[in-house]
Amino acid sequence: MPESGHSHTSLVGIGVLLRQLQPEFPGLSASKIRFLEDQGLVRPHRTPSGYRKYSEEDIERLATVLRLQQERYLPLKVIRDRLDRGEDPGADAEPQEPRQSERATSSAPANEPQDPQQAMASAVRMSGRRYTLREVAARTGAETTLLRELVNNGWLVERSGYFDDYSLTVAATAKRLSAYGIEPRHLRALRGASERMIGLVEGTIAPLISRRDPVSREKAPQRAREIASLCLTMTTALVNSQLKDTLRPFEQER
Repeated sequence: MPESGHSHTSLVGIGVLLRQLQPEFPGLSASKIRFLEDQGLVRPHRTPSGYRKYSEEDIERLATVLRLQQERYLPLKVIRDRLDRGEDPGADAEPQEPRQSERATSSAPANEPQDPQQAMASAVRMSGRRYTLREVAARTGAETTLLRELVNNGWLVERSGYFDDYSLTVAATAKRLSAYGIEPRHLRALRGASERMIGLVEGTIAPLISRRDPVSREKAPQRAREIASLCLTMTTALVNSQLKDTLRPFEQER
C-alpha cells in the first residue's frame, strides 16, 4: 500500500479511529476497516514499522463510505470511483430499501467482495439457490483444490450433488484465510467448537421437540436460532477480548 502525504501531526491509530466512528456505526470493527482498505476505499499512511495511521480526511472518507453503504446501498466500486474522481458519490442516488433478492445476496454485485459482517448476514438469509462445485469456485474465486480440501475436511457439505449459500460463505472465507497461510486442516478447532455449540442448541430444544403439541414444536426452530445467535455473539465478544490482550504489547509500543 503506498504511503499517503498525510501530516504526521494529525494521524491516529485504528483504535482511535474506531472510537470516533463507532458511536455512529456501532457494528464497525477493525476487520471492516481493513476490508475497506483492501477495496481501495481508504489509503492510510504506513509507519516504517508497518502500522496504519489515519488522517482526519481518512476518517471523514470512511464515514462517507459507511453512510452510503447503509443508507443508499451503493456498491463499493461505485463509491470508490466517484470519490477518486472528486465527485459527490451520493449526488444522484436516492435513499432506497434493497429489493428482496438483494436482501438474500447483499447489496453488493456478485463480482464485488463482501466484508465479513455482510457475508455472515447474507448466509443467514438463505436465498434457496443451489450450486455445483464449479459454480462455488466461480462465485468465490476459490481454487478447486481448496474447495476439494474443504469438502474432505467437512467444511463444505454436499447435498444431492449441490452446495448452498452457507457453502459460498465458507469457501470465500477460506480463500481469504489461505492468503495468510491458514489451510482447512488448521481449522479443525473451529469445526469442533461449532459442533459443540450445535450440541448445546440441540440439547436445549430437545424437550420442545419431544412434545407432541404443535405449539411446542413450532417454537423449537425459533428458539434454536435465538440460542445459536446468542452463542455466536458471546463467542465473538470472547475472541475480541482475548485478541485485545494479545495485541496490548503492540499497542503500548505505538
